[in-house]
Amino acid sequence: MPTRTLALMVASAVLLAGLPSYAAPAQVDPPSVDLTLGPGGSATLTKKVTTPTIPPNPDIVLLGDTTGSMIDVLANVAANAEAIAGQVMDTQPTAKFAVAQYKHHNDGALAFSVNQALTGSQEAVHAGTQKWVDQAEGGGIPASDFVNALYQIASGAIAFRPDSSRIVAWFGDSHSEDPSIGHTMGQAIAALKAKDIRVIAVPIAGTDGGGLDSLGQASAITSQTGGVMMPGTSPGAVAQAILDGLENLDATVTHQQVGCAPQLTTSLSPASKTVPSGQAVEFTETIGVKEGTKPGTYSCKVKFLVNGAQHDLVQTITVRVPGIVVRDVVTREGKIVKLPVQLDRASTTPITVHYKTVDGTATAGTDYKAAEDDLTFTPGQTSKTVHLQILSDKEYKEGNETFSVQFTQGATVVGTAKVTIKERHSGSCGATAVKLLNQDVVAANSGEHGCDTDSKTAAGTKVGAGPVSVQVSAVSAKTGKAAASTSVGSVKITVLGQVVEIGVIESHASASCDTGKPVARSTVGSLKVNGSEVDVGSGPVTVPLVAGKLKLNSTTRTADSVTQRAVVLDTALTDLVIGEARAGCAK
Repeated sequence: MPTRTLALMVASAVLLAGLPSYAAPAQVDPPSVDLTLGPGGSATLTKKVTTPTIPPNPDIVLLGDTTGSMIDVLANVAANAEAIAGQVMDTQPTAKFAVAQYKHHNDGALAFSVNQALTGSQEAVHAGTQKWVDQAEGGGIPASDFVNALYQIASGAIAFRPDSSRIVAWFGDSHSEDPSIGHTMGQAIAALKAKDIRVIAVPIAGTDGGGLDSLGQASAITSQTGGVMMPGTSPGAVAQAILDGLENLDATVTHQQVGCAPQLTTSLSPASKTVPSGQAVEFTETIGVKEGTKPGTYSCKVKFLVNGAQHDLVQTITVRVPGIVVRDVVTREGKIVKLPVQLDRASTTPITVHYKTVDGTATAGTDYKAAEDDLTFTPGQTSKTVHLQILSDKEYKEGNETFSVQFTQGATVVGTAKVTIKERHSGSCGATAVKLLNQDVVAANSGEHGCDTDSKTAAGTKVGAGPVSVQVSAVSAKTGKAAASTSVGSVKITVLGQVVEIGVIESHASASCDTGKPVARSTVGSLKVNGSEVDVGSGPVTVPLVAGKLKLNSTTRTADSVTQRAVVLDTALTDLVIGEARAGCAK
């Protein structure tokens, strides 16, 4: 290209001070979604993906025309090479840079060369661009061989990383020979596309080199590789133009599901969308739960790719499918049973469950009225009630009778409640060795289905709630034949710095429903508080403690029932019962 004299326009510090920051992070909004949906339910939401200002994990080749007349342009870029690398690495810390140059084939071995292989060192990038300045010579005709340079870069001269965004940032002021050192422009474009290399072209304005795009070559290369053709740029603004070009590359966002539970369905539209780097893309996502899905928590991840490359753009989806909570109930003949049905969490969509009574030892039409229907929980609703009619046959029966209520969603059974119809004139009983808040340890006939024969034992266990810790050994609870009993070999209670040790505990309750009232008794073998013996006697005793009081051998009666508690720790924080036996007669 013709020789021309240009004044050195920009010192190294000028561009450093004037470059904008390109640190806007890529992100997914919202980064996580937490939904509560029932089987067959779905939710549609909008998510926004902000693309990175600079493509992810970039491998950037700085390619310059280094004929002698380009000295001022080369000086501008070389002086600011570290600034360019630093700006890019602020946004993409894994970025790497290579430096290459081209001239005309008349310049022999220097017609194309790589000054610096891919590196993450800003100092090495600067050193590579300084070689441009040191080797700026040759030229003299209005043509160059950039077609060959681009072909060589795409054909192995640069060892691109397999997962990188590949970019050539190129500047010059004259067209290329074609063919160029044995390679046509078509071959160069094909090689660039095969390696997914995008080209940014910065034509130098105000020179007599004829123009980088004078034959439309630069426009063809940038358009066919998905790159950017920058406007004509003065020698002192080339470094800025390179950064602007990096920022203006198109970003195509696609998505893929990762590790999604098979119970979920997810769909996003559109399948892909292209915007300028740094802008946001909106997707519409529909998340659903398949029919028949059992209650539980299910998850899925949606990964977003920018130009096919990873960029830690991941959205986590959590879908909670509510469970049906039902409990067994006990009733008597001639009553209306109110059976509570609850969801274990509120749903954002309606949830419908089907229920149906199923015979056990009790028979529909004789002992109860058959029932079948749907229950629909509206969004936010967590409680419903099923009403069941218990019939009265006025006959004495040998034992209690039962039937069940089965709850289904589709073909899946999601809950079953047992209904016990208590025998007329029958007694009831129950025994609990240890009860701390809602924790029952070793309990017999805990549902109090009449006075069924039941026996539970444990060698020892430890429970706690708040400041109260209880350790027991040799624990048993028994029920049957209108009687209940519990025994505990030893007890150690720790509460607010006090240690209570209790010897053998026994508690009994029985009911002779046809001949007399229920009776009960209990015994406490020994008692120590912080190592000091306390006289317990054989009747009710109250022992004051720091946290409250300890009651021994307490009895609670009604007209037809009795509850005996060997030990009760009564505090403002929690209640503890050890050795509870219950017996009663049905009215």
